[in-house]
Amino acid sequence: MKTLRRILHVAWNDLRIMVSDKVFFFWSLVFPMLFIVLFGLLFKASDSAPAVAEVTVVNRDQGRWGAYFVDKIKGPGLDVKSEAAVPAEFNRLLILPADFSAKIEARAAQNLDFKKREDASTKAAARVETRLYQAIARMLSEIVLYGDGDLTKFLDGHAEFRDIVQVKTKFPEKTVTVVPSGFDHSIPGTTVQFIMMMVIIYGGITVLEDRKKGVLARLLTSPLSKGEAFQAKLLGRWGMGVVQALILIVVGKILFKLNLGHLPLALLVLAVFALAIAALSIFIGSVFAKEDLIIGLAVLLANIFAGLGGCWWPNEIVPLGVRRVAMISPAYWAMDALTKLRFFQGGLGDILPHLGILLALSIVLSVVAARSFRIQD
Repeated sequence: MKTLRRILHVAWNDLRIMVSDKVFFFWSLVFPMLFIVLFGLLFKASDSAPAVAEVTVVNRDQGRWGAYFVDKIKGPGLDVKSEAAVPAEFNRLLILPADFSAKIEARAAQNLDFKKREDASTKAAARVETRLYQAIARMLSEIVLYGDGDLTKFLDGHAEFRDIVQVKTKFPEKTVTVVPSGFDHSIPGTTVQFIMMMVIIYGGITVLEDRKKGVLARLLTSPLSKGEAFQAKLLGRWGMGVVQALILIVVGKILFKLNLGHLPLALLVLAVFALAIAALSIFIGSVFAKEDLIIGLAVLLANIFAGLGGCWWPNEIVPLGVRRVAMISPAYWAMDALTKLRFFQGGLGDILPHLGILLALSIVLSVVAARSFRIQD
């Protein structure tokens, strides 16, 4: 118990010194906020479907079924506009050919021309397409039901047959219903990137300075062993990463209404990730003897891992080959887990492989860092 208290005391002292540095808050909060706003706006979800989806219908049909089909399309959430000719501007356009009724009566296959303006909402277009499929299914079933008779008069006297076919749509389980974008992607991405950058820089440089100034050597005059001193330094740098993550998440919640999907699991992912980076920072601080090298390497690694790992843009938009290469980045496993929680409605079972890989990486890096940990130059 006394050993644990000594380790916690040294770790807390390291964390206190880091947090009390004014520059720490600039690099941990102010500068990351610039990245959050930049990438949050750059990859902001712009396809928000309107409350009412508009569709323009040009009915060129010469028979009786065209108008009947257009009436079937109408429904809640749809604004059906009829035009005699193709308008110069439209959001979504459906054209019924002149032989629409003739082909129906001849039981012949036909194609309907449906167009969407390039920059119009794809979600609204999907809503219209769903309604078209529903209208086609209902109309076909009614034709099969009543053959060539007067269907309108039949349905007037048999209302129970009007909804004999109902088409309901739903997404398969765990389908991505929200594209990874906006602040819900940029805040976790920036958090992961700056955990890497700041923990490696601060953690590595302070290990270097403690070694050069004899702080580590003086620690050994206390009851702490070399292994316990390493554990204290590792814990302090892990705490720094966790503190930075908490700062950005709290600010994200307040300013941008951040949604991480499952907050406790998201924090667990960031905590395990921070442990791996903390071990890496001690390794780098033990191996290199110049601050400039540590800073340069930290910036280089953080940016490479962030770019590959999906911190700047969603991994879903990059080629499969790039995603495979990205698996060498610790950030990839953290961001993929966070994406599953937020955008794929994932749970613990979905991110267990990610946690396992990050934990294994933490153990490997901790072992390597412990062996490289030097008390004196």
